[in-house]
Amino acid sequence: MPSKSLVSGMVFVFLIALLVSMVEYFVPISKKRQMDLICRRTLLRMEVEGTLTEAMKDELISSLEEKGFTGIIVHPAGRAKYGDEISLHVEAEYVYSKLSGIFVRRNSVQKMVYSKTTIVRKVVN
Repeated sequence: MPSKSLVSGMVFVFLIALLVSMVEYFVPISKKRQMDLICRRTLLRMEVEGTLTEAMKDELISSLEEKGFTGIIVHPAGRAKYGDEISLHVEAEYVYSKLSGIFVRRNSVQKMVYSKTTIVRKVVN
């Protein structure tokens, strides 16, 4: 009977460790998804405007900062006519606490990049 409880305890500890590692694995993936959604919204506005205005750039940077990103770099896209390609390239860093030992947590920096190209279109409603 004592061996059964020992094995059950070890299995329980293993399952908890697996759960914690899975949660920590998905935190940066979730943040990358948030960054992609914010940048995609800006790229769609760039499609209509034909350029990245200063107001759009400031809004993009403030939205990313609200989500916890730092070191945000937005490369200028220039101006494009309808039918031409326009691109958006954004680099940002996300700092989060990561388990690095049994009872040790360290800050980890994850660099994230969004780089997409689209065609400038005129949207008519």
